[in-house]
Amino acid sequence: MGMNMNRDISEKEFAVISEISNNHLPDQRTIAKKLGISLGLTNLIIKRLVKTGYVKIRQLNQRKIQYLLTPKGFAEKAEKSYNYTLKTINRLTLWRGRIQKLIIEKYDSGMRDFLIIGENELADLTEIIFNKLSLPDVKYSRELQYRKSAENGSVLVFNTSEGKMNGNTINLISYLSKEGT
Repeated sequence: MGMNMNRDISEKEFAVISEISNNHLPDQRTIAKKLGISLGLTNLIIKRLVKTGYVKIRQLNQRKIQYLLTPKGFAEKAEKSYNYTLKTINRLTLWRGRIQKLIIEKYDSGMRDFLIIGENELADLTEIIFNKLSLPDVKYSRELQYRKSAENGSVLVFNTSEGKMNGNTINLISYLSKEGT
């Protein structure tokens, strides 16, 4: 089964490329341990990366080998890192738009008090959105964990964890995943 290694570098191969570029003189055992993969698989991946021209091997002495990225390997790492960053930015932009739309819909239906629950990036993003929206009369607060006392009819709770809650709550993780992200 032939793989087109020119464009189709796997996540594990990319992880090995990254480890070789980030770690001066890494050996296969160190790479395997850091990435949580077997030594045999690490050996196989490095052989494939050498064969496809992403990595070269330099013999330092009888017992020490150095793995180096080739220009092709550096280019692949840069491109893959760039694409990952771009994908992340696009996803955050999409999420920001969907959360903003949800807040505005709730605001238009008369809601003025909001509660954000969570201590993750999604909770941070939601708080940033509230700060940028500057809707009249809107109040929001943030809690790290859900408390029953926070629940009443006038509060829309944006829960940013997978926990189930009662009342007028929206689990943003479920909401965003239903929206196809």
